[in-house]
Amino acid sequence: MDSFAEQKVPGGKLVGVKLSYGRKIKSIQILGDFFLIPEETVFKIEKALVGTSVRASNDEIVGKINKVIAMSGAEMLGITPEAIAETIKLAIHPPEAKI
Repeated sequence: MDSFAEQKVPGGKLVGVKLSYGRKIKSIQILGDFFLIPEETVFKIEKALVGTSVRASNDEIVGKINKVIAMSGAEMLGITPEAIAETIKLAIHPPEAKI
């Protein structure tokens, strides 16, 4: 299944994720108007999240993101690992449309 979700995080920055998934994340693209230094860290985060169960908790997802950030010595500006995890969950379990 393919899905997309985006949300504004506190501070007004936008984060979005494009996912392809079944029981696990098959591919993911993290998008938005935030800054990640060095920029290529986003690709490492995406790679680390491939294979993650769609039933993983936010804490598990945040842990994987934090591990990449620590190993890369990266800095996130305008976004948090928690915001990415929440957006992933939103893409997997979108709220029902209100009529």
